[in-house]
Amino acid sequence: MKILHLADLHIGKKVNDFCMLEEQKNVLVQAIDLIKKEKIKSVLIAGDIFDKPIPTIAALELFDNFLKELNKLKTKVLIISGNHDNMDRLSYLSNLLEQSNIFISKSYNGNIQKVELDSKINVYLMPYLYPALVKKYYPNDEIRTYSDAIKKVVDEIKLDKNKFNILLAHQFVIGNTTPTQSQSEQKSVGGIDEISYEIFDKFDYTALGHLHCPQRCGSEKVQYAGSILKYSLSEINQKKKFIVLNIEDGLKIEYFKINFLLEMKQYEGYIDKFLNEDFYKNINTNNYIHFILKDEYVLDAKKKLSLIYPNIMLLEFDNSFTKNLNADYKNKITKEKNLYEHFSDFYQMQFGENLDSEKEKLVIDVINSNLGGETCAL
Repeated sequence: MKILHLADLHIGKKVNDFCMLEEQKNVLVQAIDLIKKEKIKSVLIAGDIFDKPIPTIAALELFDNFLKELNKLKTKVLIISGNHDNMDRLSYLSNLLEQSNIFISKSYNGNIQKVELDSKINVYLMPYLYPALVKKYYPNDEIRTYSDAIKKVVDEIKLDKNKFNILLAHQFVIGNTTPTQSQSEQKSVGGIDEISYEIFDKFDYTALGHLHCPQRCGSEKVQYAGSILKYSLSEINQKKKFIVLNIEDGLKIEYFKINFLLEMKQYEGYIDKFLNEDFYKNINTNNYIHFILKDEYVLDAKKKLSLIYPNIMLLEFDNSFTKNLNADYKNKITKEKNLYEHFSDFYQMQFGENLDSEKEKLVIDVINSNLGGETCAL
């Protein structure tokens, strides 16, 4: 059986105010073509289906059309929620959709759903999990970190070792080296969400989502599919690809290049160079471009460049003024933020929401009681 491993669709995402829906549609059409050509029977989507917990109508319609095309091909689809998805909303109508061979991870209730792809292959659907959610179902276990939480959940899964077992997961997994991250991904403070790839040793393959760069984690059988598009300027040099598992007598993995309507490019230098036809005559000027200008000052720089390059994602200056300004700004931020503000930023980054009044008071009380009552006040 051939299986397509996808992740991090982020349907509806805007990159520097540019809507990516047409680019996303183009990639999903390529996925359908690949499924037809390679006779792929199942698709695994490892989370972050949408970019927002409440997607736009356009984003919903695009994903709906993708599922409809997969259904026409009688392709079995397995989906989990990521940290950008709303677990409850994504699983709406999941029981009904199973009749169409579309399996969506339900809200976590202490159990991990198992789906039989065929008589030889089982897939386990583990949505994005965090320690507090897992602790709710295992109150007597010491669960403080993401590693504690995921290890407990994995240990509770009973596998049929006579079958090929796949885990579908959306977490921050590390291998022998630090994995490649991108600006568009949420980063934790102190690496508290890091999980060792060795936790998944019992599975024959772990299909990961969360990090946008396609990469292995410690071994070939633990892999990130990566995002289907370049979702930040830090991803400019990443090679996006489709991962296809061929499971016959063991595991064989193949990679297929993803092609884009427009590429993402970065150019650094002086503006006169970019306005010269000798520079731009041999490149696609419609690409998404990040310019870094080294000029000390240019009046209406973006306006001038936009006449040639209509899709400027970002224009920055790298000169003596900006270097001094950046240094002053960093010093100001470091000096002005107190402990409560740092914790508040951290909470918002981890859970996607601000502290409510009750949590705010609790945090301030804890800070003040431990630091002499001089740190912050409501």
